[in-house]
Amino acid sequence: MSDKKTGILLLSHGSRLDDGEEVIKAYKEMYEKEFPEIPVEYGFMEIRKPGIPETIKKLTTENDLEKIVVVPVFVAHGLHTKRDIPGMLGIESDFDEESVSGHHHHHHDHHDHHDHDHDHGHHHHHHDHDDEKVEFDGEIVLTDPLGIDTRLYEIIKDRVSENL
Repeated sequence: MSDKKTGILLLSHGSRLDDGEEVIKAYKEMYEKEFPEIPVEYGFMEIRKPGIPETIKKLTTENDLEKIVVVPVFVAHGLHTKRDIPGMLGIESDFDEESVSGHHHHHHDHHDHHDHDHDHGHHHHHHDHDDEKVEFDGEIVLTDPLGIDTRLYEIIKDRVSENL
């Protein structure tokens, strides 16, 4: 690691169920145990709190940081990691909306189907806590998601063999 005082934000998608929070919290705790000197927090892109601005505020209030590394704990790149998250972080994104083949600006939503009376196709990533802007003068780096990795493949094999 560089000499810059760096903090880490482990970013989960966010869900109404608690399972995702248990997972991302466990990764935060593992990180803290191995690297107690590095400030690390977890946050959520949507639905659940703390959101991105809130988590960055917490990291920067408690530590004098020059850099924050944001790790989307997602399996692959998608609209969230390419467009939504960079937008929330206020960092440049090379995402080209036109490059989404066959998708004419239609956005999926995570709302329950009975919500449609109240949800007239608004982008689902607008939630109360996301209106707040990220305030941080230092450098913010957004890493790639987990992606293709033999370590993940080993987990997939374990899941299969446990159920053979």
